[in-house]
Amino acid sequence: MKRIRRQICALCAFLCALSLLTMLVFSLSVSANGARWLNRAQNTRIQEARKTTVQGTLYDSALTPLAYSARAGEREYISDRAARLSLSHVIGDQKGMSETGAEIRFATTLLGMTDKTGTDKTLQSLMGDDPVGYDIVLTVNAELNKYVASLFPEGARGACVIINYKTGEILCKVSLPAFDPARMDAPVEDTAYYDRATQFRYAPGSVFKIVTLSAALEAIPGVLEEKFNCDGEWDFAGSVIRCAGGTAHGEITLKEAFAKSCNITFASLAYKMGAERLRAEAEKFGFNTEFQFDDVIMYASRCLNTSDSEGDLIQAGFGQGTTDVTPLHMAMISGAIANGGVMMEPRLVKEVRRHSGLVISKTQAKEYITCVDPELANTVAYYMYETVKSGTGSRANISGYTDGFICGKTGSAETSSDKNSQTNAWYTGFLYRDEAHPYAIAVIVEQGGAGGSVAAPIAAKALKKAIDLGL
Repeated sequence: MKRIRRQICALCAFLCALSLLTMLVFSLSVSANGARWLNRAQNTRIQEARKTTVQGTLYDSALTPLAYSARAGEREYISDRAARLSLSHVIGDQKGMSETGAEIRFATTLLGMTDKTGTDKTLQSLMGDDPVGYDIVLTVNAELNKYVASLFPEGARGACVIINYKTGEILCKVSLPAFDPARMDAPVEDTAYYDRATQFRYAPGSVFKIVTLSAALEAIPGVLEEKFNCDGEWDFAGSVIRCAGGTAHGEITLKEAFAKSCNITFASLAYKMGAERLRAEAEKFGFNTEFQFDDVIMYASRCLNTSDSEGDLIQAGFGQGTTDVTPLHMAMISGAIANGGVMMEPRLVKEVRRHSGLVISKTQAKEYITCVDPELANTVAYYMYETVKSGTGSRANISGYTDGFICGKTGSAETSSDKNSQTNAWYTGFLYRDEAHPYAIAVIVEQGGAGGSVAAPIAAKALKKAIDLGL
């Protein structure tokens, strides 16, 4: 009998523990995803509130109205069509076709549903007015977004992100093709509603060498003094690794290999370090992580899962194979190098205001992770400076710029085994030691060709415009 009693007590204890664990998991899920679940186009509370509430205004950082309402049930958008298209994935739409846009992401704030006291709505009701939501000032700049979108070739697909790497503020976020939030009945391309800056994961190509370089500097003693030999191609286990155009770089240093973007050198570094070490370094930069940010929905970037082969490891050394990344994450990686190894959480909201203009909350900069120590970050930044000064990133130079240093890395990522297909053109980089303009950037042009000749010039012009605007 005592034995049965003990078994019953043990079973009860197990069930209680299981219930507590279930409640804890649910609580953590609500805490992490509650805002995302609430701010969905399918939420009937939001749909009903739009019929009776004057939605708040979305402003850009210069207080240009991007989306606004004169009365309940109506919504208008910035009249400049080019600006509207360039900001479409930032603004979003009322139907929720673009699930990451501000119209859905911050719907409860724009509708005043976050007012815990009910004071605002009570006063509005007493005065006989329709309830009015809160206004949101975003970190992006409409003029910069419009200009950057115009830099892409006509009909191009791709993305560009510029962030303030000290604060995490997103200054520019362009995704092409775009849609028109004011003309949701107009036909668009199949993928137009996807935000390529945060929802498309691309093979990074040689821009990933930033991560491989960081790993090598930490894991391989004496690697700075080591000499490497490049014959233009390397036959590894029946798979041939080639440098761009089959270029044979000969005997080169690590700095030269980075500046000239030598695939064979970085493939050999990956092989020497091994998958566990390279994967660990990538994870320090945020790979293989489910991002949970307050303002931004960003898909996870991936590098080397445990089932990958040695061939995948070699490919990962120069950003091919199973490795992929979003453009925003790539800008954050560059920003972390510029910021002494510290990656900031990306921010899209600058402040929230009452309809009267009274500011009720301001966004605070928040550190996300420390990727590397400041000394290592400084070494990588120097290599990126040399890449722009005399390597593949020379076309990222900004004419007349003397306030700091321009650092960057190009990439030309293969998208298929068909050598007749154009590579995706990449560039990522930053303005270094320029307190007035702490900008990091990532540009990708799908099937654009060489990153140095296509993406780098876009980055130079985009950063120049941001400097001129004094953001």
